[in-house]
Amino acid sequence: MALADQAVVSATSFLTTVLVGRYTDPSQLGAYAIAVSVLASLFTIQGSLITLPYSIQRHRPLGTPAEHAGSSLAQGGLLSAVAIIMLAVTALGLFARGAPPEVTAMAWALAAVMPFGLLREFGRRFAFTHLQMGQALGLDAAVAVIQLSILGWLGLTGRMSAVTACGALGISCGLAAVGWLYVARSDFVIRTGQLWAATRQSWSLGKWLFVGQVITVQAQRYIPYWLMIVIAGAAATGIYAACMSVVSFVNPLMFGFANILTPRSVLAWKEGGGTALRRQTIRDSLFLGALMIVFCLLVLWAGEEVMRFLYHGNEYEGHGHTIAVLAFATFASAMGMPASNALATMERPRAIVGVGVVGAVLTVVLIWGLMAQWGLVGAAYGLLAANVFGSAGLWLAFLTPLPRACDPAPAIRVLQKFTRTFDSSGWEIARLGEGDHATVYAVRSKNRQPIWRTYHNLVIKLFKPEAGLNPEMVGAQFRSLSRLHAALHGQACDGWEISAPKPLHVCESPLALIMTAVSGKDLKSRAATDDDLTPDVLESIGRAFVAAMQKSWSRGQLHGDLGLQNIFYDIEARNLSLIDPGTLESCAVCNDPDKSWRPAVLELGHILRDLGTDVRDMIGNPIARLRRQIFAESALRAFLETIGPLHEKQQALHEIRACAQVHLWKVLELSWSLRGLWHRILRQVVVRRMDSMLDGLRAELEVGDGATENPAVFPSRMQRAEA
Repeated sequence: MALADQAVVSATSFLTTVLVGRYTDPSQLGAYAIAVSVLASLFTIQGSLITLPYSIQRHRPLGTPAEHAGSSLAQGGLLSAVAIIMLAVTALGLFARGAPPEVTAMAWALAAVMPFGLLREFGRRFAFTHLQMGQALGLDAAVAVIQLSILGWLGLTGRMSAVTACGALGISCGLAAVGWLYVARSDFVIRTGQLWAATRQSWSLGKWLFVGQVITVQAQRYIPYWLMIVIAGAAATGIYAACMSVVSFVNPLMFGFANILTPRSVLAWKEGGGTALRRQTIRDSLFLGALMIVFCLLVLWAGEEVMRFLYHGNEYEGHGHTIAVLAFATFASAMGMPASNALATMERPRAIVGVGVVGAVLTVVLIWGLMAQWGLVGAAYGLLAANVFGSAGLWLAFLTPLPRACDPAPAIRVLQKFTRTFDSSGWEIARLGEGDHATVYAVRSKNRQPIWRTYHNLVIKLFKPEAGLNPEMVGAQFRSLSRLHAALHGQACDGWEISAPKPLHVCESPLALIMTAVSGKDLKSRAATDDDLTPDVLESIGRAFVAAMQKSWSRGQLHGDLGLQNIFYDIEARNLSLIDPGTLESCAVCNDPDKSWRPAVLELGHILRDLGTDVRDMIGNPIARLRRQIFAESALRAFLETIGPLHEKQQALHEIRACAQVHLWKVLELSWSLRGLWHRILRQVVVRRMDSMLDGLRAELEVGDGATENPAVFPSRMQRAEA
């Protein structure tokens, strides 16, 4: 859907350029291109200062998620107000200085349409951040229909000009954006008291993203237009815009891919740190590069013919060489995009700024010098050289040793308070991961001296201030983890040793929980990459897991947040660890004091829910989906073997199905919006997946009343899964 959305946006832009070029002259097309470059610059400013920081910082919001989103929307409104004032002042200045009437009219037109364009762009970026691709596609499709209809009428009636084309853009964006805002109004809560704090949070990251994005975008995309209109005039600028419109055929692919880069990178950085982010970025770059090379070869073969077909007039003839060079310049720019996105995800925007500044200067120097010597072809080669330098610089900055994603100083202060020592030189601290509420650090002794008492390895769970947790809530986590450790740690189940962290201390300022460390890798993130997770190993892990938890369930105790990310395994050591037990904040169903299901039913229902709602994370990764399903089926079989008669087994499956659906309803709430429609569709997909798994288990039970007493009945499904 991201690619389809970008295809709609790029096709609309392309057809608009063609319509303006066909029904006007190159001078009008050049003026329209300048107007669009101003709007695009404002989009870049809004993206770098508001929407991109919101996307990166979404997992640590100020206030509720709706309040955080409302603050971003309000920031967008303030930006629009400032831009209106600046454009109006510019128009008045042009009028006072006796500028040509068409130039003054264009300035007033930009002031009128700009707020609607910014609101439409905010809606697109908001939808991408939340992976609401259907909402983005609906918004952009509405803009396309309205805009092209108005432009067609303007062309047929002879009213087409750069100013009226801008008016068509403003009307279409305004109608569609206001409609989107009405549909998505429940996602935004504006608290004026939080606006200043939210603005400061966005500004801390956005000020550097702003400088880097503006410099990079202007240098690679719009500086050539401005230089050409100064050096060669509006006609040459219009021809250059026509050449770029042919190259823009690749935009649906390139920008559609870019729209999902940030969510993918943020997820990799959050779950696997620098190693996972580097692997994800390199994989994205290889995939994008392969597709871009194919496109460049197509342009070499047919670029000039496409130009001749789209644009009429002798002035558009003979520019095949220029189009080919511009295609390879676009390829060079695209190869730097994943690295730039990864640097922003790690909140390292200064590297982007440094490379962008040098690249901008190089772009101006090369285009100015080469265009004066060889015309449009020289300008294209200048842009190619500058883009190659920019992408190489971004990759060099990204592949240097990665810094920690978060400042470990607060974690060090927590440990110093706990151990009552100020000498941290013997500690090695590393970030393990980050969630919605906390950042987790591992601390290891570097000099073989224990960090505290006999412990050489500790874990610090440092809670984020914006998460809104208090010492009482963290104390509840401490007690929950204590019960889990007492019930499970040190037990042996089916050839596996069971471990659970031991909580040691709650620090109130900064708010943190210190605990012992466990070894292993979590089942959720490693299911896609660990080839040691064979069906036999997963079967063994599932049985050991249930055997361990059965001792806890028999006492009425629950883990409370039994997702696969909280189950760690170490195959060589035959160690299985359970971490991070839940509280009411993590799962309201499992931790409801008035729960009506047995502990085992609640926990297994929670696992089934996670298997379903992970469908968005596992699209295109059937190996991960299969391995997680094998584990879940193994755990369910092991649990059923602890139950007696067949009708009790069937009743247990019925209860687990119902419990999983209640978990699912809590996560995927319905509403009269596109998000609610997506949740409705996702519910159907998840329910069918769960029903298929549970019906298969029920069919196995019906093979014979003795199926659960004879585990040999079950391997047939495991053998099919392995095959």
